[in-house]
Amino acid sequence: MKILVFDEEKKLDAYVGETICDFIRQHDQATIGFATGSTPLGVYQYFIDSYQNHKVSFQNVQAFNLDEYVGLKPEHPRSFASAMKNELFSHIDILPENINALDGSKEDMDEECQRYETLIEQNPIDIQILGIGMDGHIAYNEPGSPLDGACHVVNLHQESIESSLDYGFDHIEDVPTQGVTQGIGTIMKAKQLIMMAKGEKKADLVKRMIYGEVTPDFPSSIIQRHPSVIVCLDRNAASQLKEEDYEKR
Repeated sequence: MKILVFDEEKKLDAYVGETICDFIRQHDQATIGFATGSTPLGVYQYFIDSYQNHKVSFQNVQAFNLDEYVGLKPEHPRSFASAMKNELFSHIDILPENINALDGSKEDMDEECQRYETLIEQNPIDIQILGIGMDGHIAYNEPGSPLDGACHVVNLHQESIESSLDYGFDHIEDVPTQGVTQGIGTIMKAKQLIMMAKGEKKADLVKRMIYGEVTPDFPSSIIQRHPSVIVCLDRNAASQLKEEDYEKR
């Protein structure tokens, strides 16, 4: 595991953005896993700027979203599919047919999960972007999720429901109570993971993720077992790590 700590958030975003852009430029086909939430937004802006400045093209990129709300159609303004479209995909030259996402509105969600799992098996993810939730979850794998799990529907914990208010829901009653997500086992099949965390509020979580026991009770701890993972942190998120364990950037 490589741990990098950046003295400015903008440097962190640029490092992750350029690492992925470099990979895309060097490969005829690249399959990238995308996360929603506020943490990767600076990276997505880096992608947009790089595309607009003719430094990279996304035409040969296959994109896979991590998760979605159950009960929302992809075009719903609060869906993760809409969020990724608004925050990134509509601003770059990625082909619409290369954007893959779980559809939370399907009547048979087991069938939808199997469809997505098969699609990822057929298109192995080269680089998966991740963030850490406030209870240690990754994607919508809440505490207690099996470490070898495939795509599945999950009952959202109250903390996840409440955090959704930050993403445009007006009332907590409007937030779906279930999500559908790539499983931890699915995520671990990606060839490389890039885990991002920012801010003092993530410091305790990062400490447990790096040093704690690998356990379903803290799903992000699973990254300790991945053969190729880069953890990118700002100074505040890294404040509880030992200096000898990371590289300053």
